[in-house]
Amino acid sequence: MISFRYHIVSIVSVFLALAVGVALGGGPLKGEVDNTLVQQVQADRKTKAALQAEISSLKSGNDFQDSFAATVGPGLVADQLKGRVVNLVVLPGADQADVSGLTRLVGQAGGTVGGTLRAGNGLVDVGNKQLVDQLGSQLMDGTSGVSVSQSASGYERIGALIARAIGTEDNGGARVDNSANSILAGLSTAGLMSAEGNFNRRGSLVLFVAGSGSGSAEQKQGSNTIVTTLAQAVDANTDGVVVAGPLESAHAGGLVKAMRDDVTASRDVSTVDALGHTAGQVVTVLALAGQANGKTGQYGAVDAANGAMPGASTGQ
Repeated sequence: MISFRYHIVSIVSVFLALAVGVALGGGPLKGEVDNTLVQQVQADRKTKAALQAEISSLKSGNDFQDSFAATVGPGLVADQLKGRVVNLVVLPGADQADVSGLTRLVGQAGGTVGGTLRAGNGLVDVGNKQLVDQLGSQLMDGTSGVSVSQSASGYERIGALIARAIGTEDNGGARVDNSANSILAGLSTAGLMSAEGNFNRRGSLVLFVAGSGSGSAEQKQGSNTIVTTLAQAVDANTDGVVVAGPLESAHAGGLVKAMRDDVTASRDVSTVDALGHTAGQVVTVLALAGQANGKTGQYGAVDAANGAMPGASTGQ
């Protein structure tokens, strides 16, 4: 049985421990503890100030580069797309500022944007494979001038149909006929793709505008595979395709990296990894001009095999 004396000793021990702690904290260790804390706070403040200065410097550098590109860009792209019709396919997550900037630069290059098509999330979701297969078969039955092999996948069929709806091999573009309208109506009804505003002409060049990607690694891989298939199908039925995205898209899980890693796709489709900056938009328009002249390249800042822009050296 625990005695009353044991309780007294325990309580006294606790108070002694507290007294020793207070004595040490207010005695010989107090100055050392306080100095350590002060030094840590001062170091943290210096680190914060240095990071803020670095961020400010990077922003100033980016602003300068964008201003410079906006100034020289129109001269670089002038007449590069003269008489050409370009259509934009805007993928989920793409930056609207890039879409607007690219549309403006195509005009400054002497070209015309025939239409802007918005790809729905459903188009790049592998979970909709059955829907894509069924819709592709239905649309193929009622559309002339579209040819795919018997063994073609659902996404290859849809890609060929999208090419028929928005693309042509005629340099000056082609009218949006009944077949094109029918295909787009089917895609829109299924929530896969729809025209933004007026869709005036089918284009000989097609630009896929991408974002940095979203979802799990598996979802990104599935989406990238779908878009790669679609881009190749459109490229086969037009004068050329460019896929452009931000820097993140050139890293693991990004669409641009997936396109570049695909040997067949990278042989025919050009990529740019510098959207998000005016310079990247300029390079994208130059890449479109390259496609118009039968030249394919991988351009940008991240593992770009053909340098920063068409005609630039990689330094290797």
